Order: sequence, then C-alpha cells, then structure tokens
Amino acid sequence: MIQYYMIDEDKMVRLNLGSGPSSAKGWINYDWGLLPLLGRLGLNKWLGGGYNTKWVEVKLHNLKNRFKENNDVADYIYCSHVLEHFEKYESLKILKECQRLLKSGGKLRVVLPDLDKVKEIKDPEVFNRVYFGFDKDKFGGWKNRIKVWFIRPHQWMYTADSFCKMLEEAGFQKYELKSFGVGNVPDLGELDLEIHKPLSFYVEAEK
Repeated sequence: MIQYYMIDEDKMVRLNLGSGPSSAKGWINYDWGLLPLLGRLGLNKWLGGGYNTKWVEVKLHNLKNRFKENNDVADYIYCSHVLEHFEKYESLKILKECQRLLKSGGKLRVVLPDLDKVKEIKDPEVFNRVYFGFDKDKFGGWKNRIKVWFIRPHQWMYTADSFCKMLEEAGFQKYELKSFGVGNVPDLGELDLEIHKPLSFYVEAEK
C-alpha cells in the first residue's frame, strides 16, 4: 500500500524525488521499490557491495502516481538520475506533476545522464554499463540474480536539448542549463553527487 505524507505548506517545502540513500537536511525524500524499502528498514546490508549504504529517511511513493498534495505547495524540487529509469511518457507525466506541485516562482532541478557524453565512451565495457545503468555482465550466480530484482535499468536517455523540449511540453517556459554544484536550488553541495559529475547535464526550470 502506498503511504501518503501531507506537506506542511507553511514551511519552506523542498522535495527530493527518487532520492536514493542520500539527501540534505530539510528535504522531504521520496523513493520507491525494493531497495528503498530495505534501506528504510535497515535491511539492505545483506546485499553487500555498493548496496550496503545507510539511507536517509525516505517516504515511499511511486512517482508514476499523483501526489495527494494540493497544487502550488513546493518551493524546490530536486530530481537526480531518476527520470532515465522511466519510459519517456512516464517522465513527462512526472514533470507535469512537478509543475503542478511547484509554487509560482518555484524551482525544479533535474540531473540526468547526458547521452551526448555517453556516446563518446569508446570502451564497450564501460559504455554498456553506463547506457543500461548497471553492471549487467556481472550478475551471474544466485545472489547476483536476486540483486537484479532491486535494480531499475535505464528506460530512456536524453540529451540536454531533447530534455529541455520535454520541459516545455510539461509546461515549463523558463529553464536554464547549469553545472555541477551551481544553480538556484539550495544545498547543491550535498545534493549534487560527485560520481554523476563527468557524464551528466544539469538543468533548472522555474514555474
């Protein structure tokens, strides 16, 4: 069952959609799936490797579904390396929901793998792992086959240009490409992860 958490609209509202295990203080973190559930319960250690990470407090919500909150409640929305795990039409629906949730003048920051940069990778071993979103060649044996259940591979990749066109389709008329750690959304020193810096583009949109 999906759990809904009502937002206190009297406070500065910062939403981190698809947060994963990391975030910053003062943000409301949402994620969905088996891995966030294990992380929330502190049961992810048995997976080992990079999955053995302490998670921040996460509220379980499937981003494919509409939030129960009213319109115009969020000051900031952050979404990093999330939308590529959805089909294109699903990502458009999520962007429209972000547009609905944001207050007038509110900011959305999206970080995504940059297909233009990914295409420059010459090593096929590296390219395939980046393009598909996980080490799909390393999942032999029963334990690794179980791990695949916890992974959401990439469904659709974007260039900065193609994504900005989708922002327009979602109703955002004001947007600007940014860079790692630079923008108008707070706490980027904690939210923008160094591991994503080499192969990502950064864009902020304003309602």
